[in-house]
Amino acid sequence: MAIAKMKKLTLLAEHAHKENVLKSVQEMQSLEIISLADKDDEELLRGFTRETSETDTQDLQGRLQDIEYAIDYLDDYVAQPGLIEKLKSKREVYTLAELETHVEAANIEATLDQVSIKEQEINKLGEQLKSLRQEEQFLRKWRSLNFMPNEVDQFNLMHVMIGTVDKEHAAPLIDSIKENGKVYYDEVYRRSDEVAYLFILPKDDVKTVTDNISQYSYRELKYEYDMLPEDALYRNLLEQKEKRESLENIKKEMNGWQSVYKDLQLAEEYYHNLSERNKAKNILLDSPHLFLLSGWIEEEKVENLKSNINQEIGESEVVLLTDEIKMEEYRDVPIVLKNNKLVEPFEMITEMFSYPQYNEVDPTPLMMPFFMIFFGMMAADLGYGLLLFGVTLFAMKAFNIEGSTGNFVKFLYVLSYPTMAFGLFFGSFFGIELPFQVLSLQDDVLVIMILSVVIGLVQLLYGLILNGIVKSRQGQRASSYIDGYAWAMMLVGFILWVGGSLVLSNTLMTQIGIGIVVLNAVGILVISAISTPNTALGIGLGAYNLYGISGYVGDIVSYTRLMALGVASANIGMAFNMIIGFLPVYARFTVGVLIIIALHTLNIALTFLSAYVHSSRLQYVEFFGKFFEGGGRPLTPLKTLEKHIWLDQKN
Repeated sequence: MAIAKMKKLTLLAEHAHKENVLKSVQEMQSLEIISLADKDDEELLRGFTRETSETDTQDLQGRLQDIEYAIDYLDDYVAQPGLIEKLKSKREVYTLAELETHVEAANIEATLDQVSIKEQEINKLGEQLKSLRQEEQFLRKWRSLNFMPNEVDQFNLMHVMIGTVDKEHAAPLIDSIKENGKVYYDEVYRRSDEVAYLFILPKDDVKTVTDNISQYSYRELKYEYDMLPEDALYRNLLEQKEKRESLENIKKEMNGWQSVYKDLQLAEEYYHNLSERNKAKNILLDSPHLFLLSGWIEEEKVENLKSNINQEIGESEVVLLTDEIKMEEYRDVPIVLKNNKLVEPFEMITEMFSYPQYNEVDPTPLMMPFFMIFFGMMAADLGYGLLLFGVTLFAMKAFNIEGSTGNFVKFLYVLSYPTMAFGLFFGSFFGIELPFQVLSLQDDVLVIMILSVVIGLVQLLYGLILNGIVKSRQGQRASSYIDGYAWAMMLVGFILWVGGSLVLSNTLMTQIGIGIVVLNAVGILVISAISTPNTALGIGLGAYNLYGISGYVGDIVSYTRLMALGVASANIGMAFNMIIGFLPVYARFTVGVLIIIALHTLNIALTFLSAYVHSSRLQYVEFFGKFFEGGGRPLTPLKTLEKHIWLDQKN
């Protein structure tokens, strides 16, 4: 059910056709190549060996990494389209041959060198500017110095000292200088962390003064310029300007490198595809003249693949066989989910949990109606639903949203319908109670809770019956009754029991319910004992199975969250409206509009997030656990990258 039927394909051809065969397979994007080297069929594999080329793989990976690095680097420089333009634009479509022709015509090696040269120039200019800025800071501090420090070294009687000291040591230093009485000092500059001083003293006192000020961590100026600080600063600023202009010119040039950027993107696609084909070659088996390929493929795509390969290399040049899937291979078979356009967006819910195994059912179409009901009951606001409908419809019509993001938008679009429907059912519009409603989220809370439990019971019964059907198809007749049908009938019996005794006071209904429960409880014990080689162990397993009744109580209670979240969302929206209603009229229609929009935006986000999370939880824990084991894996065919372009597939 909604799982594509798979085939096992085996292909035999000459070495000369290996590359073309792999290109055809990659272009179809539908065949997962598997290794035969570890198979036990010695007769089939006699004369075949697996040859690997680690050097080629490493070379391709190295080239691909260089291209990816260049693209990432250019992201900061090449002019990119805006978000709206990106959303509106469509990716270009190439065939595999067109992609390879374009990349082979472009000199990618020269392009990478071109990017590398510009990177080196930018880095060099950046380092030079950094050095100049540090130099600028130094010169700005000393710009008031109006003589060259080395000019005063030639004085005969006097000695000049220029240097800095930490700010906290400045006062003690000056006090010691004043005590000397023979030293002239002047403050050159003062900063938050240091102070600079000029000292003029007799040459006979140099040693005494030097020893004295050294205790204050005095640092003598080392001036290495051939001009005054003011002139050196001017020259520095001119150099910085020149460097910045050079840097801007390079960036301006790279800003127009759209063609270079596109060539690198296409090269990334090309070398990724080449790398994937090279990995596939390492899986194939080779004989002196032939190679052997095997893999999984959807049954409906076999003929297209045959046609594509035959067209590429000729029908007489290849032997292509398909086999039915054997039961012992079911756990190895990759899974492809096949659903209609309405159900397809909900596959993401199944995929997040687990893919089904090949002999199971796809739970997506079985779960989808319940997910829609649960989401609608928890969101339950006509205004919120209309807003979700409008935003997602606009996004799908106005923008070209593809891939997983596009599926998620479609998923939310479908969920807008139950949100609107339950908004009408409960009479809620942006927290405002409508004059028409079937049930009120304020006055009928108990009824809504009962409705939630009833819906939950329906889903539980459905899951248990599905369990019985699936196990029967798998030939597990005892398990189909013990784990599926028996519990479904016991659940019906409990419903009749409780309904007859507590709701309708109907003795006959109560007795029928008790009878169904007892009969199936005994049936579980008996069937468990019969189907197990050890009778005592079987009875024990049956008793342990019956102990699971406590879990069903928890499952049923879990569905009350449908009521709780729906009521909470409506009441929060109503409370927000009430808060705005307390404002004066002039404030209500000015700042109040902004406040109510912000508050309802917050409530919408929390409501939809809660509805999504809890709807998923109810499927995973309460529903899937009744019939779905999972553990499958998706088909991973030999395919192209399709990161920047789409491949024109021959399907």
